[in-house]
Amino acid sequence: MSAKKEQLNVTVFTPQHKIRGMLHLIQNSRLSDILNTESMTRDFLPITDASITDLRSDITVHAAFISVNKKMIELVVEEREPSEES
Repeated sequence: MSAKKEQLNVTVFTPQHKIRGMLHLIQNSRLSDILNTESMTRDFLPITDASITDLRSDITVHAAFISVNKKMIELVVEEREPSEES
């Protein structure tokens, strides 16, 4: 049985990378809850459709799935979906 999940469009910064993709959260949880949880099972954030840019070389690679160690995260920005009214 799998838990229902919600997706957030995020940009995550580590000391060496900028990562854009879809962060998967358990339904009815908040981004701050996941970031502040201290648990061996939640040390990594699952991100799909990831675009990973090396901040030194500006080279970008894409991956269907990555798992980001929370200890390496310096900043997480929740991106807004583009408005359809534009």
